[in-house]
Amino acid sequence: MKTVLGPDQRSFLAELRSYLDGLDPELVESTRAENIADPMQPREHGRRFLRQLAADGWLGVSWPTEYGGQGRTEIEHWLFAEELYSRRLPNGLLTLNVIGPTLMLTGTEEQKADYLPRIINGELVFAIGYSEPDAGSDLASLRTRAVRDGDEYVVNGQKLWTTGGHVATHYWLAARTGKQEDRHRGVSLFIVPMDAPGITVTPIVTQGGERTTSVYLDDVRIPASQRIGEENEGWAAIVCALNFERMFFHNEPRWELEQLADWAREQGLLEGESADAYALQERMGEHAVDVEICRLFALRGASMLADGKVPVAEASANKIWWGELRQRICNTGLDLIGEEGAIAHGSPYAPAHGHLEHGLQSSPVWRFGGGTNEIQLDMIANQGLGMPR
Repeated sequence: MKTVLGPDQRSFLAELRSYLDGLDPELVESTRAENIADPMQPREHGRRFLRQLAADGWLGVSWPTEYGGQGRTEIEHWLFAEELYSRRLPNGLLTLNVIGPTLMLTGTEEQKADYLPRIINGELVFAIGYSEPDAGSDLASLRTRAVRDGDEYVVNGQKLWTTGGHVATHYWLAARTGKQEDRHRGVSLFIVPMDAPGITVTPIVTQGGERTTSVYLDDVRIPASQRIGEENEGWAAIVCALNFERMFFHNEPRWELEQLADWAREQGLLEGESADAYALQERMGEHAVDVEICRLFALRGASMLADGKVPVAEASANKIWWGELRQRICNTGLDLIGEEGAIAHGSPYAPAHGHLEHGLQSSPVWRFGGGTNEIQLDMIANQGLGMPR
């Protein structure tokens, strides 16, 4: 892989860090506390923080200037997202990093004019409506149906695992408009306000304590102008959005390794010349190398996007490595801590502030969130290595 970070990228990173260091400390700390408690979607302080970044021209780093962005490359955009995550601050997540870029590629001029300015100003928060009780990894079998009625579609069905559905302003909704047997060729994509009549959101709390939701759609009316692309041809936009999403799995393993290293140093476990100390140093070194590999996976994808290429297999490889590495790091931490490692996140007595315990509890989600690892391996084999289906 060619060298990714040149003088322009390093200069950008220094400028970004200087800007972030100069923000109102009260806003930063309140946002950080809120984000650590629920990193999946920005809430009150997170939205205020993103609006401040927008007002200062720091959202949409790689967005074209015609859409209000800085016109930089996807490499700078990735560095922006990584730096904010390192500080435990929101970086726009799905709305800025996934929905906006996908709309630029697949939306109509009217849709771009309507949504992109509000996204880059930090006004909108999107949730994604793909998975259903009978359609998760096999998304092409989804059954939520949208029936054309004049200038509108009437939608009925249920969505599952909608992260942020309780705080989102809008829904990126996949629904069937063709025959069931048409599978992915009969799927359309829509944008729906979350306060539209007929939408009901109920909570699902995972074993790691994260809140996701079920979304029920009962005779929800959506203007045909809110369909993304042609009828029955929404699959391309879904795949496009998923590839963008998988490129932003990047910095969590580094942060979790830092929690583990800080705790081990506090306990004096990395010092001395004992066999145990050497073994732990070796294990931590292996994790540190793996963290940098994870970062390079993501940077490779950002570099491809900057060159006008689509990182399909590369995005899948990044997603798999990211999730499995997080699990390995948390496993190491709890093996090392022992029984006290089971003290839950949020308790003042939890070693490493409970972050490793929380990480391991959350780890099953990492294997299927954003697309199951098994499906990702198929994509790597088929589209990356050219192997037959």
